[in-house]
Amino acid sequence: MKKILTLQDIENSHWSEKFHETFGENLIAAFLHGNCLYEGFDALHEMWQVSLILREATPSQLQKAHALTREMVKDNLKFGFFFSEKFLAENAQIYPLEFLHLSQKNVPLFGTAPLPQFSPDDAALRAECKRELKNRSLYLLREFSRIQAGMTPMDFFIEVYDELIPILDGVFFLTCKKFPQNRAEIFAQFPAFQIEEPALQPEENSKRANAIFVAIENLISSL
Repeated sequence: MKKILTLQDIENSHWSEKFHETFGENLIAAFLHGNCLYEGFDALHEMWQVSLILREATPSQLQKAHALTREMVKDNLKFGFFFSEKFLAENAQIYPLEFLHLSQKNVPLFGTAPLPQFSPDDAALRAECKRELKNRSLYLLREFSRIQAGMTPMDFFIEVYDELIPILDGVFFLTCKKFPQNRAEIFAQFPAFQIEEPALQPEENSKRANAIFVAIENLISSL
């Protein structure tokens, strides 16, 4: 079976009907979500992620997903998250950064787009961005120590990129009052986080890594 490689192929496929057929009236929406909608996604080597909104999201209901997973893999799709109506209603301001991504970066396959009217509380979003930046700083410091032990300098800088971009989306929203349209907008606003090819000299890579950690601290202080 040929892999699904483009958004148009997914939208023209049978999967909208398949999800509804499987979950019936319990299904509210099915949509593409996550890294597959960001620049740099490579459908030849990565899978499209489909998340669902269900009236009831329980193991007994999700057992119906088991029959689909093998067929989805053949088409280059995988399940992401299963949200219940109750979860979305109760947790919008507890996870404002995640809900911001959910509302802004999606492609509906069945039903309507998730959280169309969502607007995060500024104070809650600011607090979560600060917390996540602090957490990522600890994580990335550990990853830097693993260079030459299963990780290359390029791996590290890609990890920096992958870990920080979702948080920078939130900080950009706080600063510019809109969600960034692409990575170029983010780096225009936060040039200190633009990733370059690693240098041949370890000392130069350490210097660049130091600059990134200083930029994280400065960003935390500014929030």
